[in-house]
Amino acid sequence: MKIGYYNGVMGPVESVMIPMQDRAMYFGDGVYDFIFAYNGIMYGTEDHIDRFYNSMKMMEIHPRCSREELRKELQKCLDASEIKDGAAVYWQTSRGNCARNHIFPKEGEPSTLLITVSPLKTPDWNKPLKLVTVEDTRFQHCNIKSLNLIPNVMAAQRAEEAGCQEAVFHRGDQLMECAHSALAIIKDGHVIAPVLNNLILPSISRKHVYEICEELGIPAESRPVTMQEVMDADEIMVLSTSKLMMPADTIDGKPVGMKDRELFDRIRNRYFEKVKEVTGYTLG
Repeated sequence: MKIGYYNGVMGPVESVMIPMQDRAMYFGDGVYDFIFAYNGIMYGTEDHIDRFYNSMKMMEIHPRCSREELRKELQKCLDASEIKDGAAVYWQTSRGNCARNHIFPKEGEPSTLLITVSPLKTPDWNKPLKLVTVEDTRFQHCNIKSLNLIPNVMAAQRAEEAGCQEAVFHRGDQLMECAHSALAIIKDGHVIAPVLNNLILPSISRKHVYEICEELGIPAESRPVTMQEVMDADEIMVLSTSKLMMPADTIDGKPVGMKDRELFDRIRNRYFEKVKEVTGYTLG
């Protein structure tokens, strides 16, 4: 069952109501995060909660609850859904539910908490993705996982219209990330991704892949990456919580990657193993 939750009220997602004055509705004044779960067990919980609280700190939003209370509420909603074969657990907070005003509400106005749990859309692990490039016109705080996602929505639509599954953001000749994924490349046995800064979201899946590389002794680095390097890479790695790690075989209709399947599969197979170690569920 799809579960909805708002400020402690939980039920079928269609029945849970959100007040019209929630600042998420007026201003997108909030942050969010997302995690997957199998067999009722969330994967990478601490990493996602860390990012969520970091985003709130940068947005100057006071948490509605403690980390442990949030973890319990997420688990309560996940348990109520009874979804075992892959659940998508999404949550967001806004600055409050109050009269519309661009200025922050007065101190003491509680932030809000919304949670949804729904079936996870599992990708075809054997089918490479097709990508399209889009100039990055987002604002200067992309490292905050905020609710302001219009450029991402527009880029995702351009990808859909081009018959692709993801859009690659770039600023001039510099790679940023994708509309709703991180992007890394494999070249000459090295995993390479752009330096994390205010223009790039700190991807949890990217973090996990770099941890796997360290475990397996695979060189991994963060540095500026040009779009030409992406086009010439041995492998393109699209990284996200819902997809974990997927290859891409075309960008803007041109063949790319697919030249080091052994190393790509070695990293992804270990990722699958780690998910099974935590959740007991077999991917792939």
